[in-house]
Amino acid sequence: MRFAGELAALGTAVCWAAGSNFFAAAGRRMGAVVLNRLRTTLASAFLAVALLATQGSPWPTRATAAQMSLLGASGLIGFVLGDNYYFRSLLILGPGRGAMVASLAPVFTALLGVPILGETLGPIALLGMGLTLAGLLWSLGEREHLEHVRIRGPARVGIFAGVVGAFGQAGGFVISKLVLREGFDPLSATMVRVAVATAVMWILAVAGGGAAGSLDALRDRAGALSMVGGAFCGPFLGVTLSLFALKHTEAGVAASICALYPILALLISSRFHAERITARTLAGAAVSFAGVAVLFVR
Repeated sequence: MRFAGELAALGTAVCWAAGSNFFAAAGRRMGAVVLNRLRTTLASAFLAVALLATQGSPWPTRATAAQMSLLGASGLIGFVLGDNYYFRSLLILGPGRGAMVASLAPVFTALLGVPILGETLGPIALLGMGLTLAGLLWSLGEREHLEHVRIRGPARVGIFAGVVGAFGQAGGFVISKLVLREGFDPLSATMVRVAVATAVMWILAVAGGGAAGSLDALRDRAGALSMVGGAFCGPFLGVTLSLFALKHTEAGVAASICALYPILALLISSRFHAERITARTLAGAAVSFAGVAVLFVR
């Protein structure tokens, strides 16, 4: 199917936009670390059911030791490092602008994809990536936003956390493609990544005495429901679509289209989290949409 990778990346953007709003609501009640631990646990269950229904087994049965190692490393870098910092950014900046900082991931993905994957990007693809990211960064850089201090920390701390999170997500993205280009299916790859990350996070929780507190957080019904919605949209459906996109197009192109989700997240957040949309934000959104259009017709 033509544009299969690009369409999957666009679907990823929609899922992640919805997920970031769910996670922002849940994170305010649970905290970033507990939220990350619980949502990957639930996502593992979703993925196991999906694998059982489609492949007859809740766990990939044909993965080699090398593939498992790479996917496990990808999960640790992407989910444990990347998403913990990403959620911290969401709590400080809000779901819309927090997601905008995370949109730096395509830059890191493209840079890492050259030496690790041996990928090259033509001038049209670079133009599309540049437009997409320029629009997102223009929307983010409002002086009022940068100088505003949030309850959970100043904006600059949120931006730093978002940059670290973006680098972690990019690293996990690129390592995943090393396995996907060998023919490994995206659903199984997502299962391994999420399961390994979940196991490590619970081991750390038990060692640090935080396991009971994580389970207690489920008593908050509103927080738990938000976490369930985010887990379905994010690490289950969204990440699976992102790996499908990664398998069918260049890593930098897939990541750039996925990076449209901050604009979508901001639109949703303006309705449900009262984030203000300014003329500058709308102008940046227009530039980003133009960049995505270029990536489709390159």
